Amino acid sequence: MIYGYLKIDRQSRTPIYRQLVSGLERFCRDYPPGTSIPPERDLSKNLGVSRTTLRQALKEGCDRGIIVSRWAKGIFVAEQKKRKRILVMMPESTMISMPWNYTLPGIEQRAAELSITVEKISTTFLRSQTKEQIRRFLEQENFTGILHMDYLSWVEAEELEVLRNIHTPVLFPHSCLYWFRQMPFPMNVVDERKAFRDAVAAMVKMGHTEIMTLGADSYYDAIRGYSEEEYLKMLEDTGADPDPELFRRTQYDEEKIAGAVSALLNLKKKFTAIICFSDFYAIMAMKALKRYSLRVPEDVSIMGFCGFPGGKFLTPGLSTIDFNYLQIGRNAVDRLLTIPPAWQKMKESELVDFSPYELVIRESMKPLNRKNRKGK
Repeated sequence: MIYGYLKIDRQSRTPIYRQLVSGLERFCRDYPPGTSIPPERDLSKNLGVSRTTLRQALKEGCDRGIIVSRWAKGIFVAEQKKRKRILVMMPESTMISMPWNYTLPGIEQRAAELSITVEKISTTFLRSQTKEQIRRFLEQENFTGILHMDYLSWVEAEELEVLRNIHTPVLFPHSCLYWFRQMPFPMNVVDERKAFRDAVAAMVKMGHTEIMTLGADSYYDAIRGYSEEEYLKMLEDTGADPDPELFRRTQYDEEKIAGAVSALLNLKKKFTAIICFSDFYAIMAMKALKRYSLRVPEDVSIMGFCGFPGGKFLTPGLSTIDFNYLQIGRNAVDRLLTIPPAWQKMKESELVDFSPYELVIRESMKPLNRKNRKGK
């Protein structure tokens, strides 16, 4: 009967071994502990998958405790273990621009599929406790793993020293290499430098070489991992105009962003497109252009960054680099279950896992024709 559960969709983007693990999970929920699973050679032959792929799925099933391998006897449905529990450390901020708002649903969705309980705690409350109180709480609760979502104050966070010294798997689901260099915990990161370069290259391919950049007013990350010097060099390498006056740092504030756009217009600096630090910068840039009766994309094209789920519902739809926050959350649960309790012994190269991203071109980006390129 197990083959009715181990169905493989070879057109799916989900790796085959993960499809097999999901099938095993469903089978083990429906059949009692001790139920025998066919030998590896039979599974491989009947499913039409390689032994390597199958072994990867069976190993993950054993790691998760849904099946058990007994030497010289075979593989069996495991005894039901105590329900797994994941602690999610959450910031109190509910600002629409914060990525944890869009990552958390994926965590909860995947945990529900795996029959894992998700418990949340405010980092503000947690940091009102002493380090000893935090340690006792975490050791007493004996969580299966911890997902830390509050990236805004990681370096100063009181609980980090505790997390470094307890034997509980820890993962930061969404981060960047800058933060990893500050504190090497297990992290899922997006290669933001490469992603931003891909966005610029796509704009240049569409004919936009005079690109205004709206960067963040940040001491560490003005534009997604680039220093200003590195960024201007990247523009030049991709065929865009490296004019430093087209690069503007600004705070995440509607009036500040409008002021940055206004400053370039007053300088009569020509630009045919704007690339933004985030989708929310892009939304404010759209509003700023409207003040000056400039249309998107007819007069100025706009490229966001990050993949705010609401961007596709804007008019015009916002082009962006989409991190797919929902999938980031789902992947975080899967990866957390593979991190050993003594993760401190992992090699540095094993601590980082790169999250995929996708370039999404919507109506806010318009290719330039020859007439457009002539300019004024």
